[in-house]
Amino acid sequence: MARIILLLAVGIIAWLAWQKFQSSNAREKRKLLLQYLLIGLALVAVLAAMTGRLHWVGAAVAVLLPVLGRILQWLTRHLPWLAPLLAKHAQARQEQRSSTTENGPHLTRDEACKILDVPADASDEEIIAAHRKLIQRLHPDRGGNDYLASRINAAKELLLKTGK
Repeated sequence: MARIILLLAVGIIAWLAWQKFQSSNAREKRKLLLQYLLIGLALVAVLAAMTGRLHWVGAAVAVLLPVLGRILQWLTRHLPWLAPLLAKHAQARQEQRSSTTENGPHLTRDEACKILDVPADASDEEIIAAHRKLIQRLHPDRGGNDYLASRINAAKELLLKTGK
């Protein structure tokens, strides 16, 4: 009986949402569609947590994300000094990402040659051999660390790419 009542309630809410969606203009439809999507995803997360298919922490995070977005919108609207700070922070992070590669700070060709201990005019075979020798000693699985392995790999990629 409880399932039938729940199903009727969901059906009525869906019908009311559809009526509101039909009577709104194009801009409001886009906004409503996003709201309905977020509400639907939150309900699916809660349902999955209730049935044991999702850990309750995951469901709580999924439900809180839209709420946090609304709080951030409210804060930027009512605290105008906060918006420039957020924009400045986002710009600084973007500049930091653009100034470094995914493997750390940008390498020059000379630095890559020093890392692999090869001459500047080394052939592809010499570069690959030097890389293999170093990575076998400094690989994280053999007692090295991720930073060194990433720098060695970046040096190899740079020299092979620029050598052509």
